[in-house]
Amino acid sequence: MNKKSIVLAAAILGLLSSSAFATTTAAHHQAAAAASKFEAPVVTKVVSPTGLASRYKGETLELTFTVSADGKTHNIGLLHVSDEQLTQSMIAAVSQWEFTPGRRNGTPVSTRVVLPIELVERS
Repeated sequence: MNKKSIVLAAAILGLLSSSAFATTTAAHHQAAAAASKFEAPVVTKVVSPTGLASRYKGETLELTFTVSADGKTHNIGLLHVSDEQLTQSMIAAVSQWEFTPGRRNGTPVSTRVVLPIELVERS
């Protein structure tokens, strides 16, 4: 009789706890999302590239970079761009950007970002 009591207690405990042993994939993802709240980084300082030719006006670029836990950018690159001048100008500008870092459960974390940017002329 003692063995049956232990099995029943384990089954009841499993129903009452919210653990990683969720019965469905959706329930597991929901429990994981609740356990690790993420807030995306927020830009606080943007520096525009300088010396770009007018031929770049209207072009959309995909920037990739990492925002570190201290809000600085690094590992900056551009996807699908073969123009070295444009690449170097954008890297120089983005390296000066500052962010409020991303946070996981309230703790600053390093975050990888892919950001589309359209180049426009300032008036």
